[in-house]
Amino acid sequence: MTYIEKNKEKMITDLTGCLSIESVSQDKDKVEEALDYVLRLAEDMGMKTEKLLDGQVGTVEIGQGSETLGILTHVDVVSPGNQALWICHPFQGQVLDGRIYGRGALDDKGPLIASLHAMKAAMEEGRPFYKKVRMIIGTQEEVEWTDMDAYVKSYPLPDYGFTPDGEFPILNIEKGGVDAVIRFPLAPSAAQSGETTGDGNEVYVNYISGGTASNIIPGLCTVTLSDGSTITAEGKAVHSSRPEKGENAILAMENTLNAMALAPCDLLEKIHMIGQRFSDMYGSGIGLACDEEYYKGEFVHKNVVSPTMIESGEDYLDLTVNIRFSCLFTEAQVCDALRRFCAEEGGELRECLSLPAVYVSREEPYLQKLAEAYEQETGLKNEFALAYGGSYAKTMPKMVSWGPILPGMEDTCHEENEYIAINDFLTNFRIYYQAILKIAKSEESFL
Repeated sequence: MTYIEKNKEKMITDLTGCLSIESVSQDKDKVEEALDYVLRLAEDMGMKTEKLLDGQVGTVEIGQGSETLGILTHVDVVSPGNQALWICHPFQGQVLDGRIYGRGALDDKGPLIASLHAMKAAMEEGRPFYKKVRMIIGTQEEVEWTDMDAYVKSYPLPDYGFTPDGEFPILNIEKGGVDAVIRFPLAPSAAQSGETTGDGNEVYVNYISGGTASNIIPGLCTVTLSDGSTITAEGKAVHSSRPEKGENAILAMENTLNAMALAPCDLLEKIHMIGQRFSDMYGSGIGLACDEEYYKGEFVHKNVVSPTMIESGEDYLDLTVNIRFSCLFTEAQVCDALRRFCAEEGGELRECLSLPAVYVSREEPYLQKLAEAYEQETGLKNEFALAYGGSYAKTMPKMVSWGPILPGMEDTCHEENEYIAINDFLTNFRIYYQAILKIAKSEESFL
């Protein structure tokens, strides 16, 4: 009897249990609860576990030897978004029509559980280990990566590895990322200051709010007018690395307001400015357009720029901008372009958090074993490709993003009704299992 035949129901139960923990990144207690849950599963499987850095990171290790294969995962998740759009509760881990639903099913709890069971299956396989396998579990991947920053500074790193937090086949190139927060000062409207516009229309924009996270294209934006009425613009929330798959509610709101007869005010002018400067998702409006899409003969795509959160205060407007830049650009170039934009529009760049682009040579020996595992279990030819989103692969040398999304598989990461099909979940397990066998149970060095 195969491992899946014996353990399929437990694999599903382990995942639904993990999905039932509401481990949104900002809720440190719930995130730690999810980490403890995974570490208990690993301990029950007979693996060595450690909880490090005051609960910021957990590790699970099997095998022996001088080389270490790393598997980088995370238990934190993004907000569920608009819960009214979910067909089930986002934090109950429900199985419906052959799919496992819940926030984190794809990003990253599903592949984490698949990888954990792949490690357990490798323990039961019989042949000796010649290398260690270390799963490193983070808790802040969806926000500022303080967990991995601390781990990299404090502990030895794996020699090579992957993060199951992207797509198949092998994503050896990854875009860089910048999260910027820009503050614009606001002057009071004429109506607020007791003056009149002279046209009889004194209804002005009083407040705007939209977006839930810096790396999610906002699905909802709300404006409150001075007469107390509310305007709502709906979009489609998707991961900010692929904004073309969704619809940005902030930009939709600007279009809505543009068609209304409202009294002029500084807040309205700023909203219109944002709509104009960010209408091109490839960054031409802020000086980040990039015509070249190839590096060393490999596709690296263009820069992608998205306003993802907006909120006004009494005398200011805060805008969060998420940028995914190709390896043809540097972090410094992107932040410099944002500073120029702020100087032109009277804004202040209050925060500019950045992560570099990734390029790992496709000639790395261990990548050939990942390719063999993928081809063996899917029957598809391996390719090397670009990762549009950011992953923990940025934090350590010789790391690539690898799975869980298979060719033709729907990508619902960061969307309402996030799910992983059970068949795809099991295919993930088989691919990761074969990779562990081909690397950790081989006497060959991959350094």
